[in-house]
Amino acid sequence: MKLQISVSTQGALLDGTAPKVIQAGLDRFVTQATLFLLTEVQKRTPQGVFGAQGGLLGSIQDQVYNKGTPIVKGVVMSAQKYAEVIEKGRRPGKGLASAVPGDKYVSPLIPWVNKKLGLSGKDAERVAYLIGRKIKAEGFEGRHMFEKAANENIGRLEAMAQACGLTIARELSE
Repeated sequence: MKLQISVSTQGALLDGTAPKVIQAGLDRFVTQATLFLLTEVQKRTPQGVFGAQGGLLGSIQDQVYNKGTPIVKGVVMSAQKYAEVIEKGRRPGKGLASAVPGDKYVSPLIPWVNKKLGLSGKDAERVAYLIGRKIKAEGFEGRHMFEKAANENIGRLEAMAQACGLTIARELSE
């Protein structure tokens, strides 16, 4: 029986570049996972009046913070004020301001009524007012697009993390 042993004196583990290799892999994983979750949230986000170009769906974006540090993190978010309400829903008793049609208050529902129901002017104001009252009286269920995107993809994210770990291990041994 012939036994052969090979010892290498090269590679990231021995030349001091291991931390950089690990950090690059971590940054790569967080970026990939964040982009993946962005797509998953967008798939679940309702298209409003402006479709994919504007409104809530158009406002969903991603950002990766602290690349190059051990605390790198990815965030999928929306800057729209009403994003949290659409995500979580609204309980009865809370709701849109109950302004009488014609007051200075402009209902955020008016563009929706224009587009979805084809109404404009005073008719749109009146219908938006009634919809706002109904929301206040009954509330509405949230869409949970952020929550579902994360919860329904735990397995996929774990697989991505494992693949990234294998890539890092391979890069460390080169």
